[in-house]
Amino acid sequence: MSATALASTPLPDWVVQAATETSLPKYPAETKAVILFDETVITVGPDGKATERERQVIKILRPQGREYAEIVAWYSKDSKLSSFHSWSIGPDGHQYTIKDEEVHDQALSASWELYDDVRGKVVHPPGADPGGVVAYEAVRQIANYGEDEKTWHFQDTIPFHRTVFEVDLPPGWKNYTAWLHHEAQAAAETAPNHLRWELKDVPAIDLTDVPMAPSERALSGRMVIHYAATELPTGDARWAQIGDWYDGLASPRTEAPVEINVKAKEVAGGTADFKGKIQNVAGFMQREIRYAAIEIGIGGLQPHPAADVFKYRYGDCKDKATLLIAMLNAVGVRATWVMVDTHRGYVDPALPSRNGNHMIAAIEMPVAYSDPGLPAVVTARTGKRYLIFDPTDTDTAIGYLRPQLQGSYGVLVLGKESQVIQLPVLAPDASTLERAATFDLDMDGTLKGKVMETRSGETAIHYRYLYNTESEKQQREYMERRLQQDFASFTLDSTSAQNTRDMAKNVVVNFSLTANRYAKPAGDLLLFRPRVLGSHSERLDDKPREYPIDLGETGTWRDTIDVVLPAGYVVDDMPEPLNVDVGFASYKSEVKASGSTLHYSREYIVKDVDLGPEKYGDVKKLMGVITADENNSAVLRKK
Repeated sequence: MSATALASTPLPDWVVQAATETSLPKYPAETKAVILFDETVITVGPDGKATERERQVIKILRPQGREYAEIVAWYSKDSKLSSFHSWSIGPDGHQYTIKDEEVHDQALSASWELYDDVRGKVVHPPGADPGGVVAYEAVRQIANYGEDEKTWHFQDTIPFHRTVFEVDLPPGWKNYTAWLHHEAQAAAETAPNHLRWELKDVPAIDLTDVPMAPSERALSGRMVIHYAATELPTGDARWAQIGDWYDGLASPRTEAPVEINVKAKEVAGGTADFKGKIQNVAGFMQREIRYAAIEIGIGGLQPHPAADVFKYRYGDCKDKATLLIAMLNAVGVRATWVMVDTHRGYVDPALPSRNGNHMIAAIEMPVAYSDPGLPAVVTARTGKRYLIFDPTDTDTAIGYLRPQLQGSYGVLVLGKESQVIQLPVLAPDASTLERAATFDLDMDGTLKGKVMETRSGETAIHYRYLYNTESEKQQREYMERRLQQDFASFTLDSTSAQNTRDMAKNVVVNFSLTANRYAKPAGDLLLFRPRVLGSHSERLDDKPREYPIDLGETGTWRDTIDVVLPAGYVVDDMPEPLNVDVGFASYKSEVKASGSTLHYSREYIVKDVDLGPEKYGDVKKLMGVITADENNSAVLRKK
């Protein structure tokens, strides 16, 4: 029998009231659970220290909704829990109060973190079945690191029936709010400087089965409140204040002992060339400084000293950016931090906030300096240009940027001149795949040949990781999984890659294969697919598009495939050329016969990463052409 006690005293009124709510809207059949009541109350003292009371009541609607019944009350070294209580009501109406011994204390560190002092009180209440209700209350002291802002997250993957956010400020304190993905609402002042907002029936963000979906994190509605004892700047001025605040935290950490200066000059190699300097220092960071996050207290925001990162040869994203800045300073190149989030769209110019989960670097470019091999450049309001670089990313060459960051926003940290900037969307020629293949087709339908892929930019990243980090067995398994998308029966005869460690060169992947019964006989005919391998098609639906469209990445992909026909066969029929241009992308393909060889060629170019939902019709048109081309067959006939 469970040790959980049947409630001997009545459950709190707010729990019972939410659980017995009868005016719920009709939810879609697939809704797993609903947040009946959500309340956060922030109380700020005259010294700026704050407490937070968090209450929530969740009703389970489907068996799959049990995942939402796990209650986690987080705390850390500087944000201590004052109290935590949990209750539940089973589908049969039985009420339960969770005993202290049933609360488990566990680390909440992410898998990539070596140590994080954030922990949680975790509860799995009884009665968490369809029709059951779980509830909790947590009160904690909130760490104050000088940022003076709080975020109200009022939208999630399940609907909110009623959500309340209150902030109680000291007399005379100022505040301002910014909203995203929801119309701004005025606060009710329930007492002097006690502000209250309430929203009802906020729909879920359900991206299940939504093709080309953006991040739920980026789409969710939220409000940020900024508060202080003095007048508060708004908009761009608040962004500048956020950057200046971080500059004060991080700049002292770039102080470099003589060892860093000596190593930086050694790594730079004595070259006076800007590109050579930054490539050499970036290469050192990517090769020698491994990623390991140790975050305790303010360490979740403030980097460790560059001297420590250099000495121990590890650090998290902000640590690596800090050491990079220190080493570049030592060779006469100025650089700074950029506060970003890996979910494109989460950081938004309309919502000034220090919220974000990643730190990268901006390297100041010399006046009038230009190099086509360094395309990831932005221009600040000061007129200075900065090369954006992520030192945590060990497989992307300096000058380029992962697609997850392209087009997103971040805070360029420049003291009082800090600003929010949009990171560049790279041109299609910054990420390319040139695939050249030659195959021989036998009369029994067997296809045998060699493939050479020349990859640059984003298309090379995974292969640098694969051939630098994984074993030969893992390399082969990956290539076999990839080819399973194109062939029902095949043998991977060989695979190799070149230039995977030289970030200045394109990666070249070579492999050979034999595919059994690739061509299908039909009397004296043979039918086969000229597009032998590689696919760009996406499965779409005909539902009205509600959310923005994420194309993933910009780039150029080209295929040139030659198939030598079996002796005694000629081309009887082949697909017509295809050509479509929808502005944000284009696709063209052509099949030609020349003597005993069938030539297939195609080119796919993507110029943007994010589209509005109104472009869904164009995306469907594009994917329709690509799908048709990839499934077209050529027909061979015996002479």
